Amino acid sequence: MGVLLYCPETEISNRKGKIMKLYSAWYCPFAQRTWITLEHKRIKFEYTEIDPYDKTPFWMNVSRNYGQVPVIEVLDGNEQARRVVDSFRTMEFIDELYSDNKTRIYPIEAKKKAETKYWMDFVSTDIVPYFYRYLKAHKAGEYRNQSQARMINGVNTFTKAMSAEGPFFMGEQFGAIDIALIPFAYRMNLLLAHYRDFQLFDNLQDQTRFRTWYQAAISEPAFINTCVKQTDFEARLIDFYLPYSIGGGQDDVTDI
Repeated sequence: MGVLLYCPETEISNRKGKIMKLYSAWYCPFAQRTWITLEHKRIKFEYTEIDPYDKTPFWMNVSRNYGQVPVIEVLDGNEQARRVVDSFRTMEFIDELYSDNKTRIYPIEAKKKAETKYWMDFVSTDIVPYFYRYLKAHKAGEYRNQSQARMINGVNTFTKAMSAEGPFFMGEQFGAIDIALIPFAYRMNLLLAHYRDFQLFDNLQDQTRFRTWYQAAISEPAFINTCVKQTDFEARLIDFYLPYSIGGGQDDVTDI
């Protein structure tokens, strides 16, 4: 069942009768990127919770045989559906479709946009896979130690590249790079402390800068609306990731 989500006071109306739908899973940090983008841009949309592991004909059709969340579906006045898959592609699609400068998450200028995409890709290749490898490494040893070290190195490199002015990666404005990492940084801080007795901030070279960024990002209403407002969110998240902590869970999240 879809749930219509929007804030009437700040809503950006869907143009020309378009209906925006988000297919998501409450626990998924990849889908949370897209959800945060919709909330940040204050777009009226319909949220549909779905089990992406249940590969029904309906779901495979909606996801264009991708079989994963997020999926954005836009219906025009003729009920012709346009569907976009993948977190980064949906983020950019939404930002271009609703290009109000006050809520843009990608820079307009080409060089800055390319730099933004570089750091988003860096999150996907140098931080996220090693977080999952560390979480899934249930036995102590070289593999776990290497995964931890690569994850820390990735976060340190990311932090060094942050704007000195802050608080966000590119400066004062919350943007696509912040959205790319914060769902995972939140889980790193929560899950690794619980399952690996690992304190993320204590192991970084520039704890102050990363903590400033982290606190600013998790304080954004768009982030809060997509997770913290859910009942018992942290406890449910810990329970959901239990299989990962003992070596199970989804395998492709460790791929680079």
